[in-house]
Amino acid sequence: QLSRAVIPDNYTRAEKISESRTNLDSASAELQDYLGDNSSAPLDVDEILLNTFAIAFAMQLNQIMIFDNETTSKTKFPTRVGNAQLCAPVDNVADNTSVLIPSDGHIWAAERDGMMCARIKNAIEDNASGAATIVSWMASNKELHSSIYATVCGPLESLTIYLSRLALNLTELKKAISLSGDNTKVLELADNSTKAMMAAVGCVK
Repeated sequence: QLSRAVIPDNYTRAEKISESRTNLDSASAELQDYLGDNSSAPLDVDEILLNTFAIAFAMQLNQIMIFDNETTSKTKFPTRVGNAQLCAPVDNVADNTSVLIPSDGHIWAAERDGMMCARIKNAIEDNASGAATIVSWMASNKELHSSIYATVCGPLESLTIYLSRLALNLTELKKAISLSGDNTKVLELADNSTKAMMAAVGCVK
């Protein structure tokens, strides 16, 4: 119930997405400490499922809050033009307003790259003496250069926490049930897609 069709106003929709993530986080906080056999009152299968879905959905909403902002870039690395670092938006942005909608739940690669390019650009400008070397190094490696990794990837730490908690719950679920059914397949898809996204932006250790 958070789509553009239900909530047309972009600002209101973003607020509702944030509220929903907070509610899911609160629900998971009531359960996460009781995960595993070492707990004094370990969760049963239904409770683990509830916790796992809460984490997976909160993680996806968090991605929307971070990346789904309508800003685009042709690449996730800025281009050096003279002494400046530039993030060129994709061509014909004005012609794509029907699909480039902030907080609509769909993160286009160009939106993801726009957010990451801006962060990398700012980080390089803060470390201007090594800018050319850093850009060259980033373009040929899977992980961002150590000199800007914390600055660029720090804001994505919340996704890493979600992934860790999701992994723990998936491990417990696999002990009790098969995750091959359609109802639980979404959990592993959310896990895999987030890992792939983190790798795509160079924020993987």
